[in-house]
Amino acid sequence: MIEVKEPKRIPLIGSLQGMYTVFKHLFKKPITVQYPEEKAYTPARFKFRIFLSMDDCVGCTLCEQVCPNLSIRMIVVERNNPHNKRNLYPQVNFGTCTVCRNCEEICPTEAIYLTHELETARTRNNFFYSPEELQKTESEVKK
Repeated sequence: MIEVKEPKRIPLIGSLQGMYTVFKHLFKKPITVQYPEEKAYTPARFKFRIFLSMDDCVGCTLCEQVCPNLSIRMIVVERNNPHNKRNLYPQVNFGTCTVCRNCEEICPTEAIYLTHELETARTRNNFFYSPEELQKTESEVKK
């Protein structure tokens, strides 16, 4: 039987490589921001928050059908709207919404649209926004 000798490893080299990596990034500007006080940069084309114009919604359910992960469900809201005879309006679950913008693209009356508003007002247990809440800004929803 042939014995194979492993080369001796010097643990100092690995330690020096790790210290070099730390030292290299030590004097660079940090990437993270202190969130509530500082806002992160968002590109001009970034859109997140779904809004709904209930006066323009016709209750066609296309937004519900095109949603890839079933974040939009149509619910009945008693409202006097001559364009929406069935009184169906979308309810959005922002916990599962991936902001794919399919609902915005498919809407024939442009009743659903996305805006630049990023911060949502909900707790972890309740990400559902009713049609009435989708009409309001986040500062109005918090009240």
